[in-house]
Amino acid sequence: MIEYRFRLIVSGPFSDQLTDAELLDATDALGAAGCDDASISVHESGLELEFDRSHHSLQEAIASAVQDVEKNAGYHVESIEMDREAVMPVVS
Repeated sequence: MIEYRFRLIVSGPFSDQLTDAELLDATDALGAAGCDDASISVHESGLELEFDRSHHSLQEAIASAVQDVEKNAGYHVESIEMDREAVMPVVS
C-alpha cells in the first residue's frame, strides 16, 4: 500500500470559537473512529484533518477517511484539499 497526504475540512456541533474541551472531545471521537493517522487543527469552518493514509489508491484513501469521519465519528466533511504534490505517494 502507498501513503497519501490530503486534508479534510470538517464541520460539527462546535461553537463559533472552538473551545479546548470541544477540540479534546473531537480528538477522542476521531481517534476512536479510526482517524489516528490525521493531525487535527482548528479551521475557520471547524476542523482541519491532515491525513497520511495508506491505501491502494488515492481515491480509496480519501473515501476511507471520509467514511471514518462521517459514519464513525458523526462529523460532516465540508471539503477535501490536497497540495499539488499529493497526487504522488508520500516518501518516508
